[in-house]
Amino acid sequence: MAGPSMGTDGVVRVDFRFRRELAKKVEGNLASFCYQCGACVGDCPAATYSDTFNPREIMLKVLYGLGDELLGPDSVLWQCTNCYSCHERCPQQVKPVEVIISLKNMLADRGIVPAAVDRVIKTFETTGRTTPANPAVDRMREQFGLSPLLAVPVDEIQAVIAPDSSTSDFGAPRRETVRPLAGKSDKRFGFFPGCLIPARHPAMEFAIRHALTALGIEIVDLPGTSCCPDPIYFKSKDKVAWLAVAARNLSLAEDLGVDVFTNCSGCTATLSESVHLLEDEALRARVNERLRRIGREYRGTGRVRHIATLLRDVVGYEAVRASVVRPLTGLKVAIHYGCHLLKPSRIMQVDDPNDPTILENLVTALGATPVRHRNWYLCCGKACQTEEIPANMMHDLLRAVHAEHADILCLICPTCFGQFDHGQMKVSQQFGEDYHTPPVYYFQLLAFAQGVPYERLGFERQRFKPESLLRFETAPNPSG
Repeated sequence: MAGPSMGTDGVVRVDFRFRRELAKKVEGNLASFCYQCGACVGDCPAATYSDTFNPREIMLKVLYGLGDELLGPDSVLWQCTNCYSCHERCPQQVKPVEVIISLKNMLADRGIVPAAVDRVIKTFETTGRTTPANPAVDRMREQFGLSPLLAVPVDEIQAVIAPDSSTSDFGAPRRETVRPLAGKSDKRFGFFPGCLIPARHPAMEFAIRHALTALGIEIVDLPGTSCCPDPIYFKSKDKVAWLAVAARNLSLAEDLGVDVFTNCSGCTATLSESVHLLEDEALRARVNERLRRIGREYRGTGRVRHIATLLRDVVGYEAVRASVVRPLTGLKVAIHYGCHLLKPSRIMQVDDPNDPTILENLVTALGATPVRHRNWYLCCGKACQTEEIPANMMHDLLRAVHAEHADILCLICPTCFGQFDHGQMKVSQQFGEDYHTPPVYYFQLLAFAQGVPYERLGFERQRFKPESLLRFETAPNPSG
């Protein structure tokens, strides 16, 4: 790796070969616009909990061409939580997180990837999912009246993630002709379920399907979808391949003539950012060159919605309120937004990232009382590859939630759910605290308020069970 050299006059001279290599990556040249104001550091959770991670210093090393200090086996880059706070705060729109991802792509090119990240990448490359299907998953889904997971055409995934320069024979495309659905409907949407909820949390999928159907949404399944792919691990290996897989998924909905809704903040982030980036004609052409290997094309005709915005913008808060037969009056609900739902706001366009109201309004529609803990916006830390950083982050998050004395914690992201369920147990043990606020995915809460029995919503599978809901099952129904 080329780095700076010092001349006989004592002046450090930068070797720009590193900068040129970085600039070849998607959005890798954005650091050129950084003027070192430090706005990226203020809300950075990794910088708050680490003595070695600082996005401003990373940008400075890029500007100086100090590749050797960034791309070694002990690189601090894997401490980044991918929360997009730096992207949101940068007045120059430098997108430090995207530069860091491009640097991770360079690390991956050199075979320097943490073992945990490498396992997720390999799982996706061989199965098309980061959380693969198996008979046990399908048996668990059957308990909730759900169909087995649909097959992923892994050969298509492997074809589109092969490098631009690949000379492999991908064979003749086997794409079947798909016609757009007949008729028009403002309440018809393609369902992109992702990996985590269908395989690990089928009760959440059951709740989603029940609640949306009750609210008049026509759910269209999208056969052949893969992992979005995730905005953390696979994106860190090869951003062009990541875009190609996302474009393939989006093209499945385009063929049917439907917009997409997602139930996962990470999936929303991947698909929304891909739509945004692929507005660039040159990049779209590069991605479509890969899609042609499997007889597909991304046209950019669809829209991506997070499932929460479907309730706000399509169904409406009043209709949600009208669907409630079991008002959750007196239930104190702590709200956690996390990061990918709101940021970067120019791309996500879900709510004001500094003062959102969507989850509070949705909880209020159920008759419950929402409360916002002081760290409501903080990343859960899942992406960070240094164990002590997410542990300390979760400790602070749980202290903030616990201080509100809420009955439950409401989330809209399955990754955050896992961190607050399993992570709450680990942090309680590690720090000697007694944290016990049960996390609940919003649509489980909605389905419960719509009358679905407690035992049908998978709460018994959680480490921390929301038993405070049980009192509402025996309460008289005010609607008669």
